This record gives sequence, C-alpha cells and structure tokens, in this order.
Amino acid sequence: MRYPIGRLVVVGTGLIGGSVSAAVRKRALAAHVVGVGPHAEQARALGLVDAALPLADALAGADVVVLAAPVPAIVAQMRDIGRLLPAHAVLTDAGSTKGSIVEAARAGLGARLPRFVPAHPIAGSERSGPQAADPDLFDGARLIVTPLPETDADAEAAVRGFWEALGARLVEMPVAEHDTLLAAVSHLPHAVAFALALGLSRRADAEDALRMAGGGLRDTTRIAASQAALWADILIDNRGPVDQAMRDFEAAWAELAAAMRAGDRAALEALLGRAAGWRERLQAAGPGRAGPAGPSG
Repeated sequence: MRYPIGRLVVVGTGLIGGSVSAAVRKRALAAHVVGVGPHAEQARALGLVDAALPLADALAGADVVVLAAPVPAIVAQMRDIGRLLPAHAVLTDAGSTKGSIVEAARAGLGARLPRFVPAHPIAGSERSGPQAADPDLFDGARLIVTPLPETDADAEAAVRGFWEALGARLVEMPVAEHDTLLAAVSHLPHAVAFALALGLSRRADAEDALRMAGGGLRDTTRIAASQAALWADILIDNRGPVDQAMRDFEAAWAELAAAMRAGDRAALEALLGRAAGWRERLQAAGPGRAGPAGPSG
C-alpha cells in the first residue's frame, strides 16, 4: 500500500475508531479521512476526521475501510458494505470477537469477501467516545489478524501494513482460537471486575467500602468502569467461550475457597504461589496496552 492513502473511511468513531483516525492524521497516512456513525460529527468537530457522512456516501471512492463500531453494528452493516465497497478497496475491522463478524462477512460481502482482513487491536481504555481518542493507542500494542482462506494476498499485505504503520505489533491466529483466547484473557477479566464491583455495591456497608477502599480494589475493578452496553454485547456475542472461561475460573475459585475453609495453609500457599508465579511471567512478558480490548463505536 502506498501512503498517503487517498480516502480512509472509519465506521464507528468512538475510542478505537477515533484513535485510528487520530493515529492516521498524526502520521499523515491518509489524504482524506471520513467518519461514519453516531459519533462522526463529534469526531469531525474534534478534528479527528475531515467529514462525517452516511455509509453510502462515505464508501464511494474509499481505498481503506476500518469497521470500529460495536460488534452487533458491524454484523448488521456487512450486507450494505458488500453492496457499496469499491472493488479495489480493502476492508478490516477492530471487533473484540471474530466469529459473528466473519459469519456476517461470508453471508453479506459476496464478491468483496476476499478484500476483508479481520483484525483486533489489543488496546483500549475504560473511557469511551471520540473525546477519548489517543493517536498513540496502537503504538507497541499487539494486534491479532485473522485472515480468511478466501482473503486476497494483496489485501492481507495492505491491511497488515496499515496496522503496522499505526505502530501495532501483529500476531496471526485462526478465528475460533482468537475468540477462545480472548474470552479467557479479556472478556473474563472484565466480567470478574464487573461482578466484584456489583457484589460490593450490594453490601450493607457499600458506602463505607467506597471511602475505605485501597489501591488493590481500585486496580482490580478499574475496567469495571468500562461502557456497560459495549461489554454486554461482547459477553453475549462470545458467550460460549466466555462461559467455559467462567467455568475454569469457578473451578480455581472453588479450589482456593476449599483450602481456606479447611484451614489448609500449605495447600492455599501453594495455590497462591502458583498464581503469583504466572502473574510475574505476565509482567515480564510486557504490556499489550492496558484497558478493554473492544471498540467503542
């Protein structure tokens, strides 16, 4: 792909889409950036995009299209995108789950399917909306690409180059493997944080808990401040893999609880030590960029 891109279209200009636009503008990677969606006019006012247009008008003459809306919106738009996408354009997305998006792409993109390269940047924040856009959000962040058997080699190369130009570090994996892994390392942690905050909110001394909470609770529940509607969509869309991840967590929780209730210090210390050792390895592996992994469109 040659830069600057002539016309980049970002569908969904919340945190992730807004950050794509901001990163592109900072690096002068596109001559014209068009935003689509409910936040597009706000993104234009903030200088993230040059124009806010309806989907059909935006896609006319598009060279690169990034779908950064919530997953249900991406799924719902696929048929229209298949009808409107120029033959030469390449299409990618930033959805937190891939199975339903790929299914919709196969059903709706038709002859344009080979131009689609699914992707997922492992980057985000508990903040949302275009006002939270960060031009350096993807710099050093891991990004998973899940190319399809039908994907054109030149489209894949163009999309890989685009995300790398934003600073991302690319990893490739199959769609099903992505959804299973992200259920465990992203979707489950959010569910746990939400559940912990929910449980504390229901205590009789919930107000005292707010005043007395220390750094541990704030760190553990930080991502529970994420957008509820977005995460409801993600958890439902990926509910099969998330349910299995929850079962694995419940098994570990039950093992800890049993050792504690039995007063078995040796068993409890061994379990805690194993957990601490894995956490140290996670720390040593370096950041994938903190925060929710899903787009806010």
